Amino acid sequence: MKRSFVFTLAVLCLTLIFGSTGCKSPRKGLTYIPGARPATPGGGGPSGPIVPPPGPATPVEPPPGESPLAKTGSGIELPNADKFANAEAHPEILKDDSVYFDFDRSDVKSSERSKVEAVGSYMKDNAKDLLRIEGNCDERGTEEYNRALGERRALALREYLVNLGISADRITTLSYGKDKPVDPGHNDAAWAKNRRGDFVVLKPKP
Repeated sequence: MKRSFVFTLAVLCLTLIFGSTGCKSPRKGLTYIPGARPATPGGGGPSGPIVPPPGPATPVEPPPGESPLAKTGSGIELPNADKFANAEAHPEILKDDSVYFDFDRSDVKSSERSKVEAVGSYMKDNAKDLLRIEGNCDERGTEEYNRALGERRALALREYLVNLGISADRITTLSYGKDKPVDPGHNDAAWAKNRRGDFVVLKPKP
């Protein structure tokens, strides 16, 4: 009787063990994202975790009150930024001295250097005035690329003026990228006019 009880108990235990194993649902396979590299044991692919393919970029809105044209910032952090904020812009003073650039270039051409030197002479003769240099591009290329290129152009002009003896803290820069064309055309003649650096005189308010 005792042996029969032990045998029955053993059979019952084996039934429970194998029964619970057999009821387990099979492990589901991983769902891979199309185009992703296969995952390795431990998670992630050979180059890191699997991520979804890039989708449309979410536009970043500028802070309230800030112009979307200036969303990349001025590029130069100045200790006397308040002087720039409180000055009045006079774009008409140096409007004829805009410097033009070759396609996809930010170096100042020899044919344009006389304009920068004329701006330098003005700044020396008007020691209280400040200057904003605005970099611009033609419509070709992405917005981000042209923002960066416009900034490089403005900085190249700033460096030229500093080398002429103009104090660096009197000059700030701003890139408009391709957002401020002077010619809305879609040809070489229009693009050549839009690849430029503009000089805007800033006079202290009375």
